[in-house]
Amino acid sequence: MPTFLRLCVLICLCVRVEADVQFTDVTELSGVDFQHFTGATGERYMPETMGAGCAFLDYDTDGRLDILLGNGTAWQASETASTPRLYRNIGSERFTDVTAAAKLNVPMYGMGITVADYDNDADPDIYFTNVGENRLFRNNGDRTFTDVTGFAAVADPSWSTSAAFFDADNDGWLDLFVCNYVEWTPETDLPCTLNSTIDNAQHRTYCTPTVYTGQSSRFYQNRGDGTFADLTAQVGLYNPIGKSLGVTLLDYNRDGWIDLAVANDTEPNFLYRNNGDGTFTDEALVMGVAFSETGSARGSMGIDAADVYNNGGTVIVIGNFSNEKTAFFYAKPDDSYFTDNADPAEIANVSYRSLTFGVLFFDCDLDGALDLFCVNGHIEPEVLRYQQHTPYAQLSSLFQNQKDGTFRDITQRAGLVREGVGRGCAYGDYDNDGDLDLLVSNNGVKDEYNRAWLLRNDTKPVLNYLRVKTVGVRSNRDGIGAQVRVKSGDSLQYQMVRTGSSYCSQSETILTFGLGANETVAQLEIQWPSGEVDRYVELRANQTIEAIEGASKK
Repeated sequence: MPTFLRLCVLICLCVRVEADVQFTDVTELSGVDFQHFTGATGERYMPETMGAGCAFLDYDTDGRLDILLGNGTAWQASETASTPRLYRNIGSERFTDVTAAAKLNVPMYGMGITVADYDNDADPDIYFTNVGENRLFRNNGDRTFTDVTGFAAVADPSWSTSAAFFDADNDGWLDLFVCNYVEWTPETDLPCTLNSTIDNAQHRTYCTPTVYTGQSSRFYQNRGDGTFADLTAQVGLYNPIGKSLGVTLLDYNRDGWIDLAVANDTEPNFLYRNNGDGTFTDEALVMGVAFSETGSARGSMGIDAADVYNNGGTVIVIGNFSNEKTAFFYAKPDDSYFTDNADPAEIANVSYRSLTFGVLFFDCDLDGALDLFCVNGHIEPEVLRYQQHTPYAQLSSLFQNQKDGTFRDITQRAGLVREGVGRGCAYGDYDNDGDLDLLVSNNGVKDEYNRAWLLRNDTKPVLNYLRVKTVGVRSNRDGIGAQVRVKSGDSLQYQMVRTGSSYCSQSETILTFGLGANETVAQLEIQWPSGEVDRYVELRANQTIEAIEGASKK
């Protein structure tokens, strides 16, 4: 092809990518038929409007992503008690409900999900956070699970929300951080009311966390024998004022030790620096992420962190309550603190009227720049009684990275036109075509609002990509905490293998790097939690690399 024509094709390709991000709701076609059950009886119990999350995972290790959805249940004993739901990917973009067959049909008032191979036996295990005791299910390797909560000693009886498996001390065994919210039971429930602007009468509403006492999050150290030790206070993670709803893993000082950023509801956020000696120090205040730019604690829910600008810096994004813009804390590599760049990034105005729960960074168009997805929905079904322009069901938000420091709202242009009461969200390539699809959990009192959504990425054309699956040897089997850098063309991208993030949810742990028009990767570098470094050069695009720790040196 003549040079001129090649240039024209490249220019056209760039234009089409920018204009052609598209997601298709394939929930009904996929066989995922799920409605979140709140257990609501009219008492307006606070947990009814707060959950639950969702997850992409490959529970049977067949190379196809399955779907797991948290669920509520009845407050009183019931013969028709609801349970979480596990949908197995059977290929051809179809799923089938295998909850009972997998022995996960256990009633619990579910909030969050985190998934990882905590016992290093090459299959993923599941931890459910609940209102009441949490549950750990060990994968038996035969498409079934066993409840090992009691033996493992991780049955926190609090109201738990998000959670994350991570290796805090880099000993090769995954530890567990669990967010806890407020002290609440049906017996201690407080009736809250608001005065309606429509009829000037008092109406029962869902309470805000300000009326309840907070609970400390928990840290469980993996002993390596299937059990855990609660070392929350010993490692510096005990803090009862948190009212924590979201946690994300990051390494904001790039020292090879996993740090924790925690989103708190009406209390200052936490940023726990891993000291490298088994302890943590909260640096949120000195690093500028505890409060808003006006010094106020916000109603924070979901959280994520990433190198959004491919410059070695870190962005921490936090979804906040309505009339509080989404936080976009940014620190360049040499900055001594974070600055909330929601306005310069051009996400503030759109997010201000939304009540945002789940948030995540992912490359929706494989152009090598991470985009931002948020799910929104109010906590009060009758909110229009009190706030005239704030709807209960809300659109999601998709912000496309413009590679100039700003983001553009492309939500409706990308086909995301359905309103919901969004809570959790996760990404994963469920159809194995190289681009990242979305899973959304909704929470609503009406059937049209409480269904889970599976959103297939149909962006055209599909640009080049590299997917990286990490397998630890000295490090934990999943390679959680491995820091991966991809050099392609003039771009150097960085991602970490993680659990947690979003809100009460988990995305797949395989990393996807968009390469744009580049057909090769000049270098792939993996820094493992053990300190081992692997390097691969001249890799072809459009493949999944299974990177085994130490293999590049053989």
